[in-house]
Amino acid sequence: MSAPAVKRRSSAPRWQTVRDGAVTHLHDTAPIGWRGLTPRAVLADGPEDYAFCRVRLRTRMSGSGLMAQCEITNTGTEPLSVRMIRWVSDISALYPPPTLRFPKSLEPSYFSTENFRGDYFATTTTRGEHFFKPLPHETVLIGCSEDAVFPGLFIGSGTEPVGLFCAAASRDCFHTVFRLYGGDGVETWNFEIEELPSGQAHLIVAPGATIRGERIFFDAVPTADPQQATGLYYAALRADGVFDRLRDNPLAKSRIWCSWNFGYYAKIDETEVLKQLPILRAHFPMVTFVQVDDGYQDVYPSGQHRQIDLLYGSETGYNPKSFPHGPRDLVQKIKAAGLRPATWIGFWCSGSSPMLRDHPDWVLLDDMGRPFTYRSSFAGGGDGMDLRVLDPSVPAVRAYVEHLCATVFGVWGFEGVKLDFFTFAFQSRRVRYRYPGKTAPFYQRWLVDTFRKHLPKDGFLGLCSVAGTGTPFFGEGADYFRNGEDISEGEWALAKRIALWTVNTNMLLQQHPVLVNVDSIGWGPKFGETEWHSFLNLCAVTGGALEVSGDLTRVSDHRKARLSRTLALSDPRRSVRCLDLPMGRIVQPP
Repeated sequence: MSAPAVKRRSSAPRWQTVRDGAVTHLHDTAPIGWRGLTPRAVLADGPEDYAFCRVRLRTRMSGSGLMAQCEITNTGTEPLSVRMIRWVSDISALYPPPTLRFPKSLEPSYFSTENFRGDYFATTTTRGEHFFKPLPHETVLIGCSEDAVFPGLFIGSGTEPVGLFCAAASRDCFHTVFRLYGGDGVETWNFEIEELPSGQAHLIVAPGATIRGERIFFDAVPTADPQQATGLYYAALRADGVFDRLRDNPLAKSRIWCSWNFGYYAKIDETEVLKQLPILRAHFPMVTFVQVDDGYQDVYPSGQHRQIDLLYGSETGYNPKSFPHGPRDLVQKIKAAGLRPATWIGFWCSGSSPMLRDHPDWVLLDDMGRPFTYRSSFAGGGDGMDLRVLDPSVPAVRAYVEHLCATVFGVWGFEGVKLDFFTFAFQSRRVRYRYPGKTAPFYQRWLVDTFRKHLPKDGFLGLCSVAGTGTPFFGEGADYFRNGEDISEGEWALAKRIALWTVNTNMLLQQHPVLVNVDSIGWGPKFGETEWHSFLNLCAVTGGALEVSGDLTRVSDHRKARLSRTLALSDPRRSVRCLDLPMGRIVQPP
């Protein structure tokens, strides 16, 4: 279906559905936009099956933007296997015309939160020293990073206040990837979208059944600023309820003490946690939650401590040497001090875990049928570095996670949790669930809903990947997503990297449906005074679910006062405006 050129509307009409429709969405005045972008089903079986695959395009206007969604129906008598939905130009033409319109004279450059991630994972799709990059000579995939990147991109002009914004407006079943084709001129520039059934090789469509792809939002905007380009997109997400959790988010007014950074790490015990309580009450009125981070767990002979297998074959999973009175006593003492107990849980476990020895069928597999393995120095020594992830499609795994939540939050009484390294089961392109039918978004919602069900309504659920850079679908129902890596001892290189990722996130995520967590503040001897003040200023103006960490008995009163003031200033409800950044080379934020 060819939608008209952009016209301002006061209200959105109903969906219109047309078979074999195409998206054409042009700017009011500038010669930019999309023409003839057509969704097609890619089937896993023979070409004869395409005769029984009916594809329709649903569209509706959303302000000046266009919302589009693919619909696939099986009109035959046998099941169809859909490997992906691909949005392309005319597939019948010998030389398909490009779908992307953006004259070279307007100097188009593209921006996504994936552009500047080469400093962390060697597998990032694009690397370099630019937030904005000229349309490339090569083909570039946006959205394939195994971090939680923003599910879209912006193409802006270097000469005029015009641009094109495109992003997934839902994540119900598929993972959305954007493909920019490069070349020397506009005749070779092209744009495609792929919707992949994450966690499955394909989806089965029963005879007579219909499946829908994700809602995708297109807008041709009168700005070259990505922050200004997202307004109507966020209005559409807000209307769909993506921002609803903000009404009950306890971290809009409360802050957290976390045991991890500034000297503690896994070397914590009951005494160290409890001695922070009077200091928090006296000097940190914003802090209401006390979070016991990684290190409280019992240790296997391999040297690896328990993670998600915390309660497998154990009543508490706690280290009896460092926490001799156990979790319930710790919770009661934190509450008696007028504070709220929270905990850390890692969503993985050692490859030598008794849980996996007894239940090898619980292990998540990749697309080669091998155990999905991750190696990290965060999780202890020995063969504990060989970490495995649980498969959420396995009913017994879901039953165990339900038992874990009922115990930690119901029996013990913890009221908040940081669920760390949870994204591997949901973000990786190579994950393949053992049970067919449901994709990663379904199981991610199940996980969030399970934790939320057992937490108090005013408790918090924080989600951590290695570093998320701005997807609004990181986890509806959660209270924050992690935006950077650990600040550790306050090394300036880490502070700059957290600043870089924070700017990157805010360029397309000025409005946060889930609060950003830029890690924690505190003080350590590796911080110089100027660097320390600079990092505190960054955390204050960024807002978000800010934490204070470390042994506060070693921090002077004037530094406690400055830390406390930073927490008070970090209002997560404010809109964030980034520094104006050039469209050329930039090695680090100003």
